[in-house]
Amino acid sequence: MKEFLRNDTVTYNLISFTGYRALILFKLLTESPKSYEDIRSYFETNPYIQEQFSMDSLRMYLNTLKVAGCTVEKTVIDKIPRYYVPKNPFNLKITPEQKKSLIKIYKTLTQNLAVEEIVQLDNLLLKLVQYIDDENFVNDYKKVSVLKRENTEIVTKLQKCCETKKRIIVSYNSPHSGIKDIEMITQKLLYHNNKLYLRAKGLEYKDETDFLISRIIEIKEIKEVTNTEANQIAPKLSVIYKLKTNGTVPDLESGEKLLEIDQSYATIMISGSNSFYINQRLLEYGSSCTVISPTDYKENFLKQLKEIRGNYD
Repeated sequence: MKEFLRNDTVTYNLISFTGYRALILFKLLTESPKSYEDIRSYFETNPYIQEQFSMDSLRMYLNTLKVAGCTVEKTVIDKIPRYYVPKNPFNLKITPEQKKSLIKIYKTLTQNLAVEEIVQLDNLLLKLVQYIDDENFVNDYKKVSVLKRENTEIVTKLQKCCETKKRIIVSYNSPHSGIKDIEMITQKLLYHNNKLYLRAKGLEYKDETDFLISRIIEIKEIKEVTNTEANQIAPKLSVIYKLKTNGTVPDLESGEKLLEIDQSYATIMISGSNSFYINQRLLEYGSSCTVISPTDYKENFLKQLKEIRGNYD
């Protein structure tokens, strides 16, 4: 362990080969029925073993798994004997109090983590619930899961595309125009109102738009972005606003920059290519927010507020 912590490298000196072989065999047999040839071939190509695995060794390790509490069964497929473990005997047990705490912690974390971290957390818990022998807990978790409506393969691909701002073509089920192909340059994933969105720069309207990920049917094509395409997007708008904070440092989103702060107010600049999203951000603050500049945006924003109020007069 000390050697691993020092070098962050696995070496032969660090491995208990008996235990390692048993764990590898357990993994193989819980995945699907395996023949002796399947197991022998896997052990020969494993980078840390690379040695012959005899039938006598297989019998010995099968007995080891049985002693550890596993049920090992044998079936015949295509006239070849195959071995498998039908059920993982090492399921986790949790108390009702622990279940409530885990759900509460999960809900809190999803409100405070970045989207990439939320997806990682959800993927971890999706794997974890497979080993919790409590159907009620699994159902309760899936009710609050961020990925409950999502195709996890699509979410993972979009995450990777956003990291390098890839240009993609997706098949999107629009609530207004039905299923259609949309070409866009990916920006980032967002989590709002318990839903996952992809913010992307649409190549049709040259503007940033948030696409509900659950409506993305498939990613048809992934390409690199050319300089010409990157420059075709609408220019950024920068708005400066004053926010009443009573001296506390506000939580800023991507695209926002703190310019000044005193005991009462914080002065913030928000930038983006879509005025709608800037409007939405400012409206979240209600009367605590005052737009300072630019003048034309301020006038348009005030006009929209008056129109909204007029609907109630």
